Amino acid sequence: MSDRLDRFCPISACTPPRMQNIETGLNAALMACADLTLDPDVVALQRIILQEAGQFPDLAAAFYRNGIARTAAALSNWLRLQVKRGLIDLGDVEEAAGILIGMVAGAPQRAAIFGGVPLPPART
Repeated sequence: MSDRLDRFCPISACTPPRMQNIETGLNAALMACADLTLDPDVVALQRIILQEAGQFPDLAAAFYRNGIARTAAALSNWLRLQVKRGLIDLGDVEEAAGILIGMVAGAPQRAAIFGGVPLPPART
């Protein structure tokens, strides 16, 4: 997942120019997170890790640290930059990042892992 994060989650590239609407940049940043978290290989790996977490807690911790937490940190850093630029007002960027990622990817990811529902098609 670390390799995919580096490749698929270019959140820092989603910084809107000064005159661009913040919604455009936020949409791009969230879609970058969704592309990563809803990637079929990432979801398959998450399913396996969920099954084996009790027996291999270090594996689950590494997946969390190198994938889930890094994605949230990247979005937090992006949000913090937008706050600094005065484009958005947030009290807790880490909390906001977690909520936003959950809103974008949580339901389709859970449906795929637990319900066997196909993932949404990848963006092109």
